[in-house]
Amino acid sequence: MNDGSRSSSPRDGDRPLRRDAALNRERILRAAREIFGRRGLGVTLDDVAHEAGVGVGTVYRRFPNKEALVRALFEQDLALRQLSARRALEHPDPWQGFVDFLTEMTADLAENRGLHEVIMLGSHSSGPIESARGGMLPFLEALIRRAQESGDLRAEVTPSDIPVIQEMLSAATQFAQGRRPEIWRRYLEILLEGLRRRPDNRPLTTQSLGNRTVEELMGLPTAGPVPPRH
Repeated sequence: MNDGSRSSSPRDGDRPLRRDAALNRERILRAAREIFGRRGLGVTLDDVAHEAGVGVGTVYRRFPNKEALVRALFEQDLALRQLSARRALEHPDPWQGFVDFLTEMTADLAENRGLHEVIMLGSHSSGPIESARGGMLPFLEALIRRAQESGDLRAEVTPSDIPVIQEMLSAATQFAQGRRPEIWRRYLEILLEGLRRRPDNRPLTTQSLGNRTVEELMGLPTAGPVPPRH
């Protein structure tokens, strides 16, 4: 997973940071990424300061509140997920592009509890974060449509199925309680066998949740009633 805490020229507003201040900022971001990844966004700035080995005042000088720190960490992560989707859409094999995107996204959510809470639960949202979260739907629609048109993905699969699948896989990681942190990969393999289109597929008998319901559950604004696809 890419380290979104890196920055080529850290700044404090419009002014470049002094070298020692820039180093402290990077130390804080690395520590926050580690502790948010392990424990989620419920940790405090005091916890981040302890993890970074700096005084809490140093953290507050760089980030006036936890929301500012969350934005600094996760806005770039969300932008990277959109880049991942674009790469998947450019893959010459539509099915493999779909699989690659699903694998990368699930890895990030399963291995980073903080990112999971930002994307799936809408915790500590900001304008750019909300825009990036909502902006994933067109990519999902395009990836799914492309894989279905190639004849590789079941026709019943909808964009609203993907967040639910990712929640299922993240739950498998949590269930393992650190003993098998990559156990989600086994269940992704099982799910992909069910998602792939085959002549002997039995029709799915239960409707998807639909985009509107999933957006509501994720805390995203909804544009209006969208009936679930079958």
